Amino acid sequence: MRVAIHQPDLLPWPGFWFKMLNSDRFVLAVHDQLQKHWVQRRVTMRDSWVTLSLETKPHLIPINETIVKPGWQDHLESSITGRYRGARHWKDRSGDVLEMIHAVDSHNLADINHRLILAMRDYLGITTEVVVTDPPQSKAADRVLEQLQMVGATSYLSGTGAKDYLGEEAQAKFRELGIGLEFSDHHKTTGDSIITVLMDYDEPLEIVAKAADAG
Repeated sequence: MRVAIHQPDLLPWPGFWFKMLNSDRFVLAVHDQLQKHWVQRRVTMRDSWVTLSLETKPHLIPINETIVKPGWQDHLESSITGRYRGARHWKDRSGDVLEMIHAVDSHNLADINHRLILAMRDYLGITTEVVVTDPPQSKAADRVLEQLQMVGATSYLSGTGAKDYLGEEAQAKFRELGIGLEFSDHHKTTGDSIITVLMDYDEPLEIVAKAADAG
């Protein structure tokens, strides 16, 4: 079973969905520590940031204990409308996207992102199972391995950014546990939110599914 692990990001970029599409099971790491200035609470749309304001102080707290200020749905709607109103597929897809957002009645950041990820997964036609594990206790590569063992992984599809901490020592641990290690080879069309792909391209899943060697 090929498994990918990723933090629950806000309406994430196509590379996130590429990993999901190419996995049998996708783990949302909701127990990871919130990164104050990173993409659990913000995302680029038309190359500029859209950020959710927080009730809780974003300091040394896990994502699933982070609370977003009320009105985040309206903020996302106005941000999306302002950036994409004239886009190719605004008329036929904006209603579905905004409906997804307003269907989420929560102020917990992990819950918000989890629900939006599930809704977008279904909208894109991806069938990969999305799961949340029990809280892992380990750190770095051992934390990844702990979660992989929880879900019965035989292979791990990692993002390329993880190469920094998945060195030879970590790779030896993967081999000892009989878990293969692969790195995502997504062809980067845009670093923007998946919303940009939905609004600009006729076949969004083709953009998501494009591998680097097909570039």
